Amino acid sequence: MDTTDQLKEKQKRHWDHVADGWAAWFQWTERNFIAVTGWIQSAADWKDGVRAIDVGCGAGYPALAAARALAPGGTVVAIDISPRMLAAAAAAASVEGLQNITFREMDAEHLGFAEDSFDAATNTYGLMFCPDPSRAVAEVHRVLAAGGRFAAVVWDDPAKSSYFSVITAVAVKAFGFQPPQPGFPGPFRLAGLDALSSLMRGAGFSDVRVESCPSAFECASADEYCRMFGDLAWKSRMSTLSAADRARFVSEVDEALRPYWSEERLRLVATSVCASGTKR
Repeated sequence: MDTTDQLKEKQKRHWDHVADGWAAWFQWTERNFIAVTGWIQSAADWKDGVRAIDVGCGAGYPALAAARALAPGGTVVAIDISPRMLAAAAAAASVEGLQNITFREMDAEHLGFAEDSFDAATNTYGLMFCPDPSRAVAEVHRVLAAGGRFAAVVWDDPAKSSYFSVITAVAVKAFGFQPPQPGFPGPFRLAGLDALSSLMRGAGFSDVRVESCPSAFECASADEYCRMFGDLAWKSRMSTLSAADRARFVSEVDEALRPYWSEERLRLVATSVCASGTKR
């Protein structure tokens, strides 16, 4: 069994490995996560003058959205464990000319900031990968000022998300996926409404609100859908497929996607759990 440090090192290698893919799909991410972004902006109370931190910023979502919302007087510090993710996010910010955002390599469970450093905090699709998510939430609580808002988002049960369930059903046969051990980092570790609520209340947050938030994700084709998963999550596995095996994989996914076509676009549901709280 891996130690905590070994788990974190594996996470770092994985996110470094897929950072280029997340950078390539960044515009797609911002476009398809717009409903989640709107919820985060309201829950975190992004507004001019706010000092914000985005924990686990990846290739820049939602850190760049925060920087836009907080300009001109607000600031964002975006942190991630992966230096290649940070480089991708910084490059995207530079292209946009965003001047109110900085990037730092940092562990979500050990935030290198003093108490009362921020007015708002976000952690979007990152908590479920922390070896100790309760510590990560406690660290956010520590660095927030009184009255500061925290907005956290994780994936809900995959049965509520055709975006995950359709391709995974094919991938289980192709790759022999095994689910993570209970309690170990994984994309659906904090699914359901109770897990995030318990974490936030346990860290001392008040006015905790949790809801399940479905979104519609669009793809142009089965091939694009498969390329996306290859770039964002399954890069090593997909690269092992021969041309014939990949064609077979895409064909099987295409067949499974038939119910999800609408107006010549694939529309797949992706359901998140969104939770917010206030530091008193």
